[in-house]
Amino acid sequence: MDQNNEETGISRRTAICALSLIGVGIFTSAESAVAATGVKVLANGKVEVTLKSNPALKKVGGVVRIDDVQGRSIALVRSSAKAYVAVNLLCTHQGGQLFQTGNQWQCEVHGATFSLAGKNIVGPATTALKQLPVKATASVVTIG
Repeated sequence: MDQNNEETGISRRTAICALSLIGVGIFTSAESAVAATGVKVLANGKVEVTLKSNPALKKVGGVVRIDDVQGRSIALVRSSAKAYVAVNLLCTHQGGQLFQTGNQWQCEVHGATFSLAGKNIVGPATTALKQLPVKATASVVTIG
């Protein structure tokens, strides 16, 4: 590190991370996850999502984000015509919060990238996002 960087306290890694996050902010998708409505946290801790209240889930690839469920954020993704996937939105690298950019989740701390269904795509994380059990009927998806 040269003397100028030592004086300002900015490392190369910090600068690269900052630039990549700025770039991600510029190129986010118009179809980002929307906040879920029609959500009920049951006494047993499971989360019930009413499908008719969440039109984003009508099509495959649709995503809703559910924040502050027992102190965590989760996403519900329509993975096929009859199936859903729920993932915990904490990075498996160091627990950073994730945000959606296009059809991926990205960590705000170190830039790890995951598919909407939670598969690890780019490090520093080396494992997939934690998936949560899901049961679906024609009108309700229960997570947990």
